[in-house]
Amino acid sequence: MGKQLRLEAEDWEKLWKVIRKSFSINRHVEFFRWLQGEVYEYLPHDALVTAWGDFASGQLSYDVASGIPGVRTQHITEGGGIDALMGNLYYRWRSSNEQWYVLDNFDLAGMNRGKLNGCVAKLGQMKSVLVYGIRDRRGNQDCLYVFFDRGRQVLAQQPTLELLLPQIDVAMRRVGCLAPMVEEDADRAVLCDISEREHEIMNWVKHGKTNHEIGLILGISPNTVKNHLKRIFQKLGVFSRAQAVAKYEGLQPGWLTIAPPSRASTERDGGWQNDSRAPGQFQAGHERTRKLI
Repeated sequence: MGKQLRLEAEDWEKLWKVIRKSFSINRHVEFFRWLQGEVYEYLPHDALVTAWGDFASGQLSYDVASGIPGVRTQHITEGGGIDALMGNLYYRWRSSNEQWYVLDNFDLAGMNRGKLNGCVAKLGQMKSVLVYGIRDRRGNQDCLYVFFDRGRQVLAQQPTLELLLPQIDVAMRRVGCLAPMVEEDADRAVLCDISEREHEIMNWVKHGKTNHEIGLILGISPNTVKNHLKRIFQKLGVFSRAQAVAKYEGLQPGWLTIAPPSRASTERDGGWQNDSRAPGQFQAGHERTRKLI
């Protein structure tokens, strides 16, 4: 959540359109696209983990809307670590008078020293979190929303979030819980909708190639590459190259056979293995709790 977000007077109508769109959300995929699209402009994040239930007894249910590869609802409780993490964040929320708060330079190691499953370990690589809770005094089913992001600081305007966060809760309560295979089937459908050329372009995007470089490799113009990427973004429900790569890699495409680059493409670029660039590694920093102003 690393860039300053400003809400000018003329932008209130735009924010209202974002909120109004939430009224028509009925499916999990619609909720995810709304979060990663319209909501992302006001609240940048890589993953939203929602927990609800009896936090005192540890009887919790989870839902994940994530662009981080491998961080999925059906895997979040495998192994260990998520209950302790969410319980820690929940009691911080309670101790802050049940007001939403942020942790800059998020440090998972300082909160959870137990064994972590793969999902929680990846969340531990995030740099900042925003925590928002809903108290349920009738049914004892409190709900906690935790937004994880790679940015070191949460920089957003408080009035915007005061309006947006309750709408996220309302939208979330209208979508059904994911069955174990629903998300995988949705991923497969997205991959099937991506053309062979688009797969080829995304594989070069993953290797850090620019539109100009991809155009040279594939023998097409940079503008054509740009148009392909626009369609890919629409199909993946993302708005940036980084989001597209994260979503594309998280679709578990092991069952899908991608045609290798042509010989001409390989010769022109020097081969796949010659590109040494790799995604950056993240290290947890020191925790700092603050309120947004």
